Amino acid sequence: MTSKVDLAYAMQLPPADAIEYFESKGYAIGFNWYDVQAEAHAKAFTVAGVLKLDILADIQNGLKPALNDGDTERDIERKLLPLLEQKGWIGKGLVADPETGELWGKRLTPRRIGTIFSTNIQSSYAAGRWKQQVANKTERPYWQRVAVMDLHTRPRHALLNGFTAAADSPVWDYFYPPDGYGCRCRIRAFTRAQVEARGFAVHEPELYDIEQEYGIPGKTRTVKAMKIGSETYTADPGFGFNPGKVAFTPTLDKYATQAARQYITGSLTGPDFARGLASALAGEASPQQTYPVAMLPGEPDTLRTISVAQTAMPELSADAADFVAAQQTIENPAHVVTHDGMTWYARQSDNVWQVAGVRERLLSVLKQGDSLDSLLPEGVNVPDKN
Repeated sequence: MTSKVDLAYAMQLPPADAIEYFESKGYAIGFNWYDVQAEAHAKAFTVAGVLKLDILADIQNGLKPALNDGDTERDIERKLLPLLEQKGWIGKGLVADPETGELWGKRLTPRRIGTIFSTNIQSSYAAGRWKQQVANKTERPYWQRVAVMDLHTRPRHALLNGFTAAADSPVWDYFYPPDGYGCRCRIRAFTRAQVEARGFAVHEPELYDIEQEYGIPGKTRTVKAMKIGSETYTADPGFGFNPGKVAFTPTLDKYATQAARQYITGSLTGPDFARGLASALAGEASPQQTYPVAMLPGEPDTLRTISVAQTAMPELSADAADFVAAQQTIENPAHVVTHDGMTWYARQSDNVWQVAGVRERLLSVLKQGDSLDSLLPEGVNVPDKN
């Protein structure tokens, strides 16, 4: 019989911090774990075999009591399986992972629900714990990774047991646990005196890029790696991010245009984007963070997503509504002109012209005014100004 989970005790974190983070989570659509980029795990749920947002909403609602009330995995399973069966999302066609033996496919199995349960709760609590450790890093400027070190600890994670680095080290942007499904590692913070007294070696390994296969034979993604002795360490496929620093950014290019556009509209009008804009205006933008702002027409699996870098947001606008207008301008333009590496999209609404400049699929310019000519750079000629 599964015992009731005392999450606050197990993870040594006040529940309020984890619940606050859990509430901020968005949704990511993915058939398998590798369908969504690593960043999506930070503030979204990736669930194998689930392709619609309303099903993901049901799953999130099923998991939410786990943080609020300490529901067990069996409680979650009891609620979700009948719901998914009723909606027709449970089918046959299981495939066994040759390395882990985990079953995945179109059927969401009880074991899979356990994986979803543990991974998302671990990520939620890690984000709250990271927040506490950052607030205390002046007093405790060194962080150490600690593995459980029992028969279930994978050798790669045991390799990092005791790994110590400065709290500000870029290592923690990529290897702050959990960095794999079932990862039970955590971070301890130490004072300078404690590090010296205990003789901890402080590491600052060089981070470099390597190609990692992520589930489809022959398909790779560029990920960060570091050397630990003679070993090359990377996070498991689908991870490699700090759950407290990076917000939800799904890979939308693989989906149908209309569905992606609806998602983007919801994102731009939602709380995560509002918080991201507020952080950018406060000078706290993350160089890693981008948000999708528009989807160009085209077939799935082609590069069509237009994004905005969080670091660029203060120069573009202080109002989230302007980014919603940018989506409308890019997706439904009256004019499109390319000049000097920049594509200009123009649209008129209520006698006001909206202009968006896009370079390398990043929103770079955002303007509005009465005269289209005054909004475009010199040398850009628009043929028919309707």
